Amino acid sequence: MNTSATTRIGLRTIALGYLLVLIGLPIGVILYRTFEPGLATFYASISTPAAISALNLSLLIVGIVVPINVVFGVFTAIALVRWRFPGRGVLQAVVDLPFAVSPVVVGVALIMLWGAGGWFGAIEGTGFRVIFGLPGMVIATIFVTLPFVVREVEPVLHEIGEDQEQAASTLGASRWQTFWRITLPAIRWGLTYGVVLTVARALGEFGAVIMVSSGFPGVSQTLTLLVHARYIDDHNTYGAYAAATLLMGIALLVLLLMTVLDRKRSDR
Repeated sequence: MNTSATTRIGLRTIALGYLLVLIGLPIGVILYRTFEPGLATFYASISTPAAISALNLSLLIVGIVVPINVVFGVFTAIALVRWRFPGRGVLQAVVDLPFAVSPVVVGVALIMLWGAGGWFGAIEGTGFRVIFGLPGMVIATIFVTLPFVVREVEPVLHEIGEDQEQAASTLGASRWQTFWRITLPAIRWGLTYGVVLTVARALGEFGAVIMVSSGFPGVSQTLTLLVHARYIDDHNTYGAYAAATLLMGIALLVLLLMTVLDRKRSDR
């Protein structure tokens, strides 16, 4: 259907205006409040021991979650595309479950499983604490980021088909050689895109993490929890703005990387 230039301009104006009100204005207010006192004040706020510890913990969680999700995501995608087995539909539903379940519900479920009175709560008697510690935060983040690698790799596997893999097998290649030399190079862009999405989601996770974290600065406080603690508990509005800007800057870098990779993947 052909549309006039006036209609196209009108639709674009409405869309841009909607995005400006919904996203642009809040971000603009945060940036203005953050940098109004000057860069020195901003640097002082994000270089406190609590802020540095929160940044390090967030990056540590990302460093643990991403490799686990890469391994699980790639082999789950291969299983869903290449194999036919009982329970395949259930596995498909489990992969999509984080999209449907609130992160807060995930946190409550983890407390019921790993908390002091939970099904596996006896593990705390060994001195290994899951809830209100790093393991619980990692498990919560793994769950909410579970689908990204799977759903990015799965369509690529459908697109490339099985011809090259079968040819390699016919020529005597083992399964590992076939995966390493045929499958992995073919899915590398989808895998990279899934990794970037996982990083972005892991950095910004709040609902599930706050349920399984003690929130103590320097112990189990991520950047998102630092923003919450400064704004709600400490009534340090500027500190919350500064921490949010730091988190937003990291997210922006991830977004730019995702855009570049998406263009490269489209060219390929």
